[in-house]
Amino acid sequence: MKTITITSVPGYDEWRTASRECLAQSIPPENIIWQSAESIQDDLFGDSEQLMPAPRGQVKHSIPKTVLMLIQYALCHRDVSRFALCYRVLWRVVFENKNLIKLKTDDDIMQLITLAKAVKRDAYKMSAFLRFREVVHDEQEHFIAWYEPEHFSLEVKLDFFQTRFKNMRWSILTPYRAAHWDTEKLVLEDNPDPSVFPDDDRIEKYWLTYYANIFNPARIKKSAMLSSMPKKYWKNMPETSLIDDMIKQSDARARKMIVDGNKR
Repeated sequence: MKTITITSVPGYDEWRTASRECLAQSIPPENIIWQSAESIQDDLFGDSEQLMPAPRGQVKHSIPKTVLMLIQYALCHRDVSRFALCYRVLWRVVFENKNLIKLKTDDDIMQLITLAKAVKRDAYKMSAFLRFREVVHDEQEHFIAWYEPEHFSLEVKLDFFQTRFKNMRWSILTPYRAAHWDTEKLVLEDNPDPSVFPDDDRIEKYWLTYYANIFNPARIKKSAMLSSMPKKYWKNMPETSLIDDMIKQSDARARKMIVDGNKR
């Protein structure tokens, strides 16, 4: 029995290297215990031997790109079983069925797709709910955001932020990693200090005024709003501080809109 501990987060590169070596040594999934840095447990068998380096000239396995993409997303999930699941799928694709990914009713494939979809959804919410605040660093404007994703999805969205805010100096901080962009290069930092995120900035009051003015009290659908923007994201979104009061005042504001409309 082999025990493999992935110490990095999300762990894709470590997992890929270990998986290649396991495939080269023909180690089946049931003979591997996968552990993550956040959930290390004692090996009941007391066997923590290291993998032998893969031999030179080893056979290179052809893995469909769709499988690799799903695996890369799934490994960004917080599910502690993700490493074992992804290796099991990889093993089955190599040794059992190259077209395994097409079997949508297969238990492993369904679970893999579920994990990947959750990460994609989490990454999308980052682009929708993340808010920057301005600071001055080395006499230059710098924008900082603090965000708490459900999964390890920061890396999934970095291309988006680099493209969208290419000419802006920014930092995105999460509980496990930060990304710093200076308009030319991207630097990743593990376990950043959240205290560098400012409490407010000079333009935030204008954004709050704008948000309050575009709010339509006649079109409130609170359940739909909470479905697309759950309350757990509200604490890092300045405009959400206005929502409760705007909802309480919505009936009166809607009636006033009707009265004003009838006067015209």
